[in-house]
Order: sequence, then C-alpha cells, then structure tokens
Amino acid sequence: MVVGIGLSACVSVLPDPKPADTIYLLRSSVEAVTPRKDAKNFRVDRPTTPTSLQRDAIILSPDGNTYQTAGRARWSEPVPALIQWSFVDELAGHDEFIGVLPTSGVRTTHRVHLTVRNFEAQFDHGQTEAPLVVVHYIATVADASSRNLIGTFAVKSTRRADNIAISSIVNATREANQSALSDIIGWMKTLDLES
Repeated sequence: MVVGIGLSACVSVLPDPKPADTIYLLRSSVEAVTPRKDAKNFRVDRPTTPTSLQRDAIILSPDGNTYQTAGRARWSEPVPALIQWSFVDELAGHDEFIGVLPTSGVRTTHRVHLTVRNFEAQFDHGQTEAPLVVVHYIATVADASSRNLIGTFAVKSTRRADNIAISSIVNATREANQSALSDIIGWMKTLDLES
C-alpha cells in the first residue's frame, strides 16, 4: 500500500505533456508516372531557398520585415523538398513532361531548377486580418547533357487566406504554389526543347 501511495505521488509531480505539433502536407496526392514515348524527361533539382526556408517551419511575416514561425505547426518535410515533390507531382499531370528526382538514377534530357524568393504568409493588413500568401519562384531550364541554358522564367503567385488560422494559411499556400508551378509548366511548353 505504501508503494501505491508513493507511485501516485510520483505521477502527480510529472509535468503535463506538451501538445503535439500539427504537421501539414503541401501536396494532396502522388500520382504514379508511366513512361510516355514523346514526353520530355526533366530532372527536378532540389530548389535553392533562403536559409530561413530550409527547414520545415511554416513561415509568417508579421510586418514585411521579419519572419516568425507558426508555433507548433510545421510542414511534413523541409520546404525545398516540399516544393520539389509538388513540382514532380504537377508535371505528372501533363502528357508532354515527366519529372523525376535526381536520386531516381533516371537519365533525363533536361533539368529544371527553382530558386525560391518567397514562400510565406505576409500579414499585410495587420496580425488580426487574413494574411496574403506569397510564393515567388525563378525557374531555370537547361539541357541535361551540355548544361546549356534554355531559359529562365520568374513567377509570383499570391493567395489571400480566408482567415488567420494556420489551416487557412496552408490552404492558401497550397493554391499559390500550385498556381506558380502551373505557370512554370505553361512557360516550359513554349520552350524549344529539341535543340
């Protein structure tokens, strides 16, 4: 009985468990890609990002001059990996392209690289109003063998979140990212990839 009282006393002095992080996915589904005879194969390199975006934090800008992280909310992977995977997924929806990761070992005819300038929610109307999500990429396409530059394209996509909730910011980020990647793919369709 004394042991039982002692154990119950020990349990009561332990700190309450901290709440778990909420982990968000950028992509909703992954499609299997099958080889297509006339499709151009693209190696999708890991994007280059500012240091603040090289981790899994959801980034908020309260004043346009500073960054903060979204408390206990984070992305499922570091931001460069999220963007890389979502680009491969977006390419899968277009018959003329196949996107593969460098780790796949697949020989490709072309490579595409993104430089990320922005990937954050900006509280441009104050911290009590829905933020504007800004996604800004610079895409570079090159011949995979010669590494000769084929072209570059800059795109900036914005989406206003419905409210200040992190889930709303994540949804707006998902939409802005998809729009930016879709614009990049539209530009890629205009390139002379036969040279």
